[in-house]
Amino acid sequence: MSELDDEREKTWYGIGAATLSVIAGMGHLYLGVSRGYWFIASGVVMLIIGEWYWHVATWIYIQFAIFAAFDAFSFGKRGHGLF
Repeated sequence: MSELDDEREKTWYGIGAATLSVIAGMGHLYLGVSRGYWFIASGVVMLIIGEWYWHVATWIYIQFAIFAAFDAFSFGKRGHGLF
């Protein structure tokens, strides 16, 4: 496989992981990164708090999911996350 094909495959893995990160952490689990469990747990807590106690947490979850998507794309493309 050529280097261009390998780079293209990494890009598609990253895009797939970022798409799955609509639910924060699913993209990480798709890539096999154990950090995804923490992302999912944090996201569920934020959604529960946002639904019943503090509605601003829902907006914080949206920002968290966007961050998780960028982090998952970074793992898929480069092999390491943003942090």
